[in-house]
Amino acid sequence: MNIYEIGQDFDNYKFFVFKEDDESNKGVWDYNGQSLINEWKGLSLELFRDKRKKKDKRSEEFDASCYFSGCLIVNKRTSLLLSEKLKGQIEVLPVNVDGNASGYYFINVLNTVDALNIESKSNEEILKMMRDNNGIFNKGNIGSYIIFRDSLFNNNYYCTDEFVDFVKQNSITGLKFTCAGITK
Repeated sequence: MNIYEIGQDFDNYKFFVFKEDDESNKGVWDYNGQSLINEWKGLSLELFRDKRKKKDKRSEEFDASCYFSGCLIVNKRTSLLLSEKLKGQIEVLPVNVDGNASGYYFINVLNTVDALNIESKSNEEILKMMRDNNGIFNKGNIGSYIIFRDSLFNNNYYCTDEFVDFVKQNSITGLKFTCAGITK
């Protein structure tokens, strides 16, 4: 089975970035699968504008934005689909866009597992394996999860073919899936 890293379809869709100098964004790099519901203050986002381009032909109409893996932002329709499919595995938390409450939500993936097989590998070997998208993931540890974080690379969101198929079947736009490796 293939394992994918969830990312942004930069070629076809615009995407959200953190609003500069906003205090509410400070802790985002510390999210590692813990529940955030009781302490959630929100994220402050804005649509990325490339100042080097006069015209950006990428669509502003998207269902999901993930400009770095681990920061999955989705619209209301997608949040409802994911909530139903992934009951108890995610938190759906509201975000602000351009300073206003919006119809977008941060998806906090709670499933953190020892997914990557790093047994008897040096740090250099592990990093090369991930850089080359050649990871070996532990099928038994992933179990029935179709979206998860790895305990070592817990800022990234990984998923299985089943999640990719779910996204396609529900016509969720804005995401790109890069094969990160396989399960054994």
